[in-house]
Amino acid sequence: MVEPVVGPSPSEYVEEKTEPFSQSEIEARRLQKSVRLEDLNTGLTTSVPLDTLLVPPDKDIRILVRPLTRSRSVSPGSQDNCEWLALHAEVAEKDQPQHKVLAVTQTSRDIKFSVRVPTDRSGEGVSIPRPPLWCELYYDPASDNQILVNRSDLPLNLSRVSQQPASPSPGLECVVNPGAPKALSPGTWRINVSDIDVLDFRILEKRYVPHRVPSTSSSEGSTLSDLVNSSGKRSFVADDEEGPDRKLRITDGTGGKDDGVIMFLRPKTDPLVFPLPTASNDRKELAPFTGHPLLEMQKDETVEIPDGCEMESYTITKGEPIASTSLSSVFKANHSSVPEETIVVKVLKTRPPASASVVAKPQEAERNVIRQADIWLREFQQHSKLEHGQIARLYGGDARYLSLYMEHVKSRDLTSWVDAATDHFRGDRNDAIRILHDMAGALHYIHGRNLVHNDIKPANILYSRERGAVLCDMGMSTHASNPATSGGTPYYVPPEYIGLKLRGAAGDVYALGVTMLFVLRKISFPDARGRRDHPRRLYWVIAELNRPPRYHRDGVSSAVSQMQQWLSEVNEARLRLNRKDKLERIVHDMLAPQPSQRITMRQVMQEFAAKQPQVEK
Repeated sequence: MVEPVVGPSPSEYVEEKTEPFSQSEIEARRLQKSVRLEDLNTGLTTSVPLDTLLVPPDKDIRILVRPLTRSRSVSPGSQDNCEWLALHAEVAEKDQPQHKVLAVTQTSRDIKFSVRVPTDRSGEGVSIPRPPLWCELYYDPASDNQILVNRSDLPLNLSRVSQQPASPSPGLECVVNPGAPKALSPGTWRINVSDIDVLDFRILEKRYVPHRVPSTSSSEGSTLSDLVNSSGKRSFVADDEEGPDRKLRITDGTGGKDDGVIMFLRPKTDPLVFPLPTASNDRKELAPFTGHPLLEMQKDETVEIPDGCEMESYTITKGEPIASTSLSSVFKANHSSVPEETIVVKVLKTRPPASASVVAKPQEAERNVIRQADIWLREFQQHSKLEHGQIARLYGGDARYLSLYMEHVKSRDLTSWVDAATDHFRGDRNDAIRILHDMAGALHYIHGRNLVHNDIKPANILYSRERGAVLCDMGMSTHASNPATSGGTPYYVPPEYIGLKLRGAAGDVYALGVTMLFVLRKISFPDARGRRDHPRRLYWVIAELNRPPRYHRDGVSSAVSQMQQWLSEVNEARLRLNRKDKLERIVHDMLAPQPSQRITMRQVMQEFAAKQPQVEK
């Protein structure tokens, strides 16, 4: 939950959080087993443009899909977030036929929608069947756009066929190569493969958007129920009779029963400005968020998040900030579903900082949305399986905003234990024993579930002498069978990653061993070596360790040579450990150069169970 604040600024280097294989590619085999829903029997000649179909007002539908092939079938990656709907055209008469399309909503666990159209071998005179189509649409949490990724083996032709006058002019065409992303704005788009129209899909704007909940107080002569909008049909009333932070709801102006609809305004709606009943009668603004609500909200501000197709609406009140980097924002908050308890909110960012001076690579913005969404999904899926006293608890998350809601541990991470003058750990031997015991227990639990943390370091270990050590931030975690990640912080990467690209559970052990060298005051804080003003500056990019030298950054010595320099320093510190001291012997065995020779977390816990290392009084 707490991210490193020591070291170069984001403009000097960016801590990697990338994967050599995305979560989508890792799950490809699973997607191949998707169940084909059903065939369409609506004649193509009678189909009307998707733009003209009326979408049910009670559903926050994000995508409409209509196959154009003879088989007219699609196989979505999941059946939980989609359904076949028969919709009327906007100008159709009641007796005219309905048009069957696949309607897709985004749940709080969906980062994307995957669709496959199988090979079409039907048709007279067709000697070569049409290739299959596989594409994914990632939701952009900061806009109404979606990112299309071509997962097929062949290029696909994409053209805009929107008929709405308010939309950009139809006719925009481009080729999307295999593996390439393309940002798409709301409207109707057509996919053509091998000169055959395969699929039409319509991207819709978010129907329900979060809004700020203004703080109000009672005053004479003015009530919220007196405020009526321009239509005269609906009025704003307080959700509660008492309380300074009343939520605004919409009710029928005719005096009918409260329909329970929260004030969700369309993104294009003009903000409503009206005087709230305060003593000073200052004008306040009740407006929807146009970007990312959890990143735009201010301290002490309350935001109401709309309900999804499987969850109710909830509110978040922002508290004190904890950490903010180019990759995420972490802050304390109050959550309506976790009453009387402070939580920690972690939000993954998909936009670079406004002050970033680095020129973005082509399609970097689109790839960043995909990368961050895959990281969110991995962290949510892995963390939600864990229940251990020394691992920060995950209460839930919301894919619509790439947010995670976690236990607030009243401890600071180990970077706060760094002596500013010497870069050494400020704790004592008792602290070292407690940290090793608690982290060994947490990692033994994680490894027993065939998971790998991949990012063990002082910044991801919260510690206080009352609670002990608590492990956090599962953003880099993977299943043990998955390919090794190239993300993380270079000082904690095991030696076997060079050439072999291995990490795994043994890599977690090595990373904890490096952390314990710092805790035992055998080395200074490793991350401090990345500062530009450090007299012995040492920093490299993990992804460059297994690249040919010609791909290394200009002006920077080989990543391999820098890591080998660091490994030699770690090994020298390891050899200085007193192997007659049980604590130091365990750390010595955690740093064995060969992963097969390293002690496991199970063995460390057995050492503690047999006889704890001597604690100095």
